[in-house]
Amino acid sequence: MGPRIETERLVMRLPELGDAENISTYLGDYDVAKNTARVPHPYPALAAEIWVLVTRASWQPGGNVSLSVEMDGQVVGGGGVFKRTTDADWEIGYWIGKPWWGRGLATEMGRGLIGHARDTLGTRRVIAGYYTDNPASGRVLEKLGFAHEGPGIRAFSMARMGPADMHELSLAL
Repeated sequence: MGPRIETERLVMRLPELGDAENISTYLGDYDVAKNTARVPHPYPALAAEIWVLVTRASWQPGGNVSLSVEMDGQVVGGGGVFKRTTDADWEIGYWIGKPWWGRGLATEMGRGLIGHARDTLGTRRVIAGYYTDNPASGRVLEKLGFAHEGPGIRAFSMARMGPADMHELSLAL
């Protein structure tokens, strides 16, 4: 059930309950959570389990999708393609657990998510953003071909419990 995206090193699939411990551990790390808009800190295992159940129950073809990302059979991150509102552009988002930073996995994941948006959802444009204090994510998006859309905005981060400076980017497909 659900989408399955395979890249050279990664498998992206709907999350399973067994993923919740790794999700809680790696996404619950403040240095990871603060770079997302909707992940709280701390992020207890029970919250990750609930997120897995809600994500699986709400998935439907052609709609928003959140995926666990595994490498060598272990969940090392997550990502998705989603619309914030019905009329919004499709957006990609991703996270990688700290032990796997600097290995090119976010770029590889991004390519898979962009392919899903183009080939499965039929979009010809995707957007993404990154907080100013996370330039590594900005480099990932630039490697993927995204271009800055403007001077930036202030956007809420649940882990930070407040707004932070963010860059918005887009990619024509």
